Amino acid sequence: MLMKFIVPMLIGLVCLGLGYLIAPSNTVSDDPTVIESNRDQTGTRFIQNFQQNIPEQSENNIELQQQLKNQMTQVNAVIDQATPQQLDQYLKQAFPSYDLSAIKNKREFAKHLVREFVDAKNNPHEPMSGRATVMAQQEYGVENVLPRDIYAEQQLFAHFDTLGKTPNSEQVFVRWSDQSTGEVLFFMPQRISAQREQNWVSFSPVAGWKPGHYDVKYYQMNDQLSPIAQTSFYIQHVIE
Repeated sequence: MLMKFIVPMLIGLVCLGLGYLIAPSNTVSDDPTVIESNRDQTGTRFIQNFQQNIPEQSENNIELQQQLKNQMTQVNAVIDQATPQQLDQYLKQAFPSYDLSAIKNKREFAKHLVREFVDAKNNPHEPMSGRATVMAQQEYGVENVLPRDIYAEQQLFAHFDTLGKTPNSEQVFVRWSDQSTGEVLFFMPQRISAQREQNWVSFSPVAGWKPGHYDVKYYQMNDQLSPIAQTSFYIQHVIE
């Protein structure tokens, strides 16, 4: 799901934001040829390199994350050059089932989205308004401790509590990532109950869990992707 979301959105922003500079044309025009500016030529080369180097068949997202991280200046420039209509179009295509009305500044949201995708490790010093914890049970309980032994395809539940410090909403953005590598495992909006301050999202990686440390982070669906809560957990042993 992640690759289906992030690649079309970024390619769309790149190509549309720079005016389809490398799109082939079969039309004949009587208009005089316009020589591209140095900035447009740089943009064209960036699009070509970006499209050619995307790891389409990669088994993980770490290659794409690293490539974007190395080219953040160009990516942000592309987002800056995209029109509001183009940004709105691609965000709606990326998240067709979710309400984006709370996002007033799509440009700012897109930049935060890319940054949180490429830097996918929780910062323990970042202020959080709520709290989160991962459990093996859907029902929250302070006595429920995540066991060190987990089945490879077991669903884990990331519970979070806004503590009444953020507005209740029917959806949140959530990121699950591998702490040791920084690889994003899941990064999408999810529906929750707007009637409660305590909610949860469950997840299991397509390739199954592996021993190691993991991060989970919740965000509000707003311009800044404002953080709500984050937590880390450890899996000592995986039962196949």
